[in-house]
Amino acid sequence: MKILNTFILLIFLIFSSVAQQQPTNLQSSKAAPEKLTGLITFAFYKDVEAAEKFYVEIMGLSKSYHRDITRVFQVNEGAAIGLMDVSASPETTIDNKDMGFSFIVSSVDDVDRWYEYLKSHNVDIYAPPSDGTRTPVRSVHFYDPEGYDIEIFAWLPGAEMIKE
Repeated sequence: MKILNTFILLIFLIFSSVAQQQPTNLQSSKAAPEKLTGLITFAFYKDVEAAEKFYVEIMGLSKSYHRDITRVFQVNEGAAIGLMDVSASPETTIDNKDMGFSFIVSSVDDVDRWYEYLKSHNVDIYAPPSDGTRTPVRSVHFYDPEGYDIEIFAWLPGAEMIKE
């Protein structure tokens, strides 16, 4: 029995040391890739020129990429929105106007400042600034030229965010 226990212990130690070795090149190919560094969210537009004018002149975004059918506008270093000319994809239909973009600002006061700014530029605002009842944010909602729902919001003070 003592010999069997010693043999089992020896096998365990061998497998333990093998498990602790550095992975081979083949094994490391299953390692997680680098973290994501950004995001571009695309939406289709019938009048991409009007949408471009809105996102540059009203929203103040900078264009970072331009082709006749695709325009990309930087929101910040890691996030952008893309406008796709629907004529480049005739099979695409634009039916779901429940989609849109949410832009985050630093403070609840910024939400109110955006509201005043948007009103002064005759933007179609359908929900003036208010505090959320289900989500701890203050937000204003309006439509872009194609009718997408655009939200500008700030987290309310004390909102419990996930911390890593």
